[in-house]
Amino acid sequence: MNRMNQLLGDPVSTLGDAAEKDAIIAAINTETQTFADANFEAWAACWVQDERVKNVCVSSIGQSVISGWQNVQAEMKHALVHGGGCGMVRFRQTNFEVTIDRQTAWVTFDQWAEDKDGGTWDSFETRILERVKGDWKIAFIMFLEKHYDRIARNGVCVDDKGHLVWATPETLDTLKHHPHLTVSAGRIRARQRSWDRTLQTALGQASRYHGFFEQWRFTQENGRPFHYPVVLGESDEGRVVVVHVSVHDNSTFLLFDGDGSLDRRLAVAQAVFGLSDGQLKVARHIADGVGVKGAADALGISVNTARTHLARLYAKTGVNSQTALVRLLLSVG
Repeated sequence: MNRMNQLLGDPVSTLGDAAEKDAIIAAINTETQTFADANFEAWAACWVQDERVKNVCVSSIGQSVISGWQNVQAEMKHALVHGGGCGMVRFRQTNFEVTIDRQTAWVTFDQWAEDKDGGTWDSFETRILERVKGDWKIAFIMFLEKHYDRIARNGVCVDDKGHLVWATPETLDTLKHHPHLTVSAGRIRARQRSWDRTLQTALGQASRYHGFFEQWRFTQENGRPFHYPVVLGESDEGRVVVVHVSVHDNSTFLLFDGDGSLDRRLAVAQAVFGLSDGQLKVARHIADGVGVKGAADALGISVNTARTHLARLYAKTGVNSQTALVRLLLSVG
């Protein structure tokens, strides 16, 4: 097993000799590994090097079709030699389906990968390989991105029942010690029963938009993809616990350690409610779930000053609890 790849031994649906299947999967694995290693020469050796080859990519940024070895290798040389690639650091390939017909093999599989910046993506992959002088070489690649997330370290992908579909190792480790969330029998749960009911209801609601047309209609009607914050409640330490649920690529994503839209929402709230900069800073920390004392410590102010800011936040927004405040702040924008 390569040091960066983790082939999980999933059942392989195939036609052909078992040894040939293994050789084909190994050839695909080697091509991906040399790409991750930014080893252009080793990567090029994995390919059929003639004008019939093609590299097709479909992702959230659009589509790309590169035809002919000269064009394919020029694009990849720029990516691997000159640092123009995605910076993949590890990957996992599963669910191989292999069909062999004489000197040609058709292969589909699923891939999970992570880049050096912590972004991860899931993709559906297709390969066509040909036997060249006894070795299997790649003639066609189709990459179809199912999901890409730069903040995947802070969340998980789940189904409508809360069962984990995928998570990074770092996220799973975080969940082991998370004060409010846990994984039980493969499902992500809130530790408090009432909070868990809220969480599971949110996940069930999100699953209504898993279909392509459901997502499309929601985006058309609301101007943005399905995404909303879920306030679970207030902890014994006075901290408001928030998770964020979003839907894309026919999947539900649960982010539990922050959300990139918070600053935008708070900027709108400041304009709507006339919040001072000091009040906004306290609101930011309250929304992050650190509580009044945590906000005071982070801002270098006294707890009494933080409480004064909080009282004025209540007066300006018309709420009377941290939980209600966070719900209101996260509902704008």
